[in-house]
Amino acid sequence: MVVDSYWEVIEPLFTVITLDKGPDAFSKSTSSIPRPSLLLFTAHMCVAEVHNGGVLQLFWNNAGIMVPEGIEGFQTMGMPLLAEILRDAARALGDPYPRDREDRWEALLAASERTKPELMRMFKKLDPDETRGFYKVFVEATRNLGFDELDKQFWQTARTENGGFQEAATRFANAPHLLQ
Repeated sequence: MVVDSYWEVIEPLFTVITLDKGPDAFSKSTSSIPRPSLLLFTAHMCVAEVHNGGVLQLFWNNAGIMVPEGIEGFQTMGMPLLAEILRDAARALGDPYPRDREDRWEALLAASERTKPELMRMFKKLDPDETRGFYKVFVEATRNLGFDELDKQFWQTARTENGGFQEAATRFANAPHLLQ
């Protein structure tokens, strides 16, 4: 069977893969998924998150749990430059990459090299009525990590490398390892 779009392969996985219940639940939910399908799904999710709100949003959100698989997915589908951009961004969070969302938040703040008093002042300014305020503090705190520039590189590379993400992903979805 040939697919017209990689979406045909990943769409059913949205109801199978658990992103919001921590690393163990994620691992359990992905254990029976063929590796190529999982890599395609995670690469898609990384692209979607970065296009929606940037690298910081990817690390911030539940989807950040799958960054290592996303990097592997880009590499496997012939997008090594995209994989390297995301790998560079993820290095800021340390090794091993923090799968737990709160651990990623702590790693982001540690990587910002802001002092504890600076961070405390930023968080104290939060307006309790503004739902996005907590995220905005992270945006400000991590500005020095260069994610804005990495976002631009990521977007450009996703559009051009190996014919662009959608084309590369659809070719990958049509490879024999996924069409069994």
